[in-house]
Amino acid sequence: MKSKNTILLLLFSLCFISQTFAQKRSFDIDAFKQKKAEFIIQKVGLTDAEVKAFIPLTNELMDKRFEINREVRKNAREIRKKDNKTNADYERMINEAADVKLKEAQLDKEYLQKFKQVLSAEKIYKYQQAEAEFMKQMIDKRRNHN
Repeated sequence: MKSKNTILLLLFSLCFISQTFAQKRSFDIDAFKQKKAEFIIQKVGLTDAEVKAFIPLTNELMDKRFEINREVRKNAREIRKKDNKTNADYERMINEAADVKLKEAQLDKEYLQKFKQVLSAEKIYKYQQAEAEFMKQMIDKRRNHN
């Protein structure tokens, strides 16, 4: 149950951060990935060999999650702009959100198998915890700057 909550927190955080950064034109995705990688490397205690194999996988996963959410963000933006939203609009939004969760869960499972090829289960667990902590810090930082 705790891991389910952690995954949900991570997914919501990623969506929130993606939307927040999409609003800011000055967001540097490469700098964000670098900062996240440094945080994960330090928290998990990755070796140089593990870094070379693992960090590109985490970046791929982040890019794929972003792409999965792109269409939902676009559609949600369009619906929010409408003055008279219909029940069908809301139905579409909630169905798309549910579909995204399923796609992200499938993607996470796929990447878990890839992660297992380069890291121990303990380090994968530490990575999941570190990623959730990093996202929480980013959200807190964003809140404190507004």
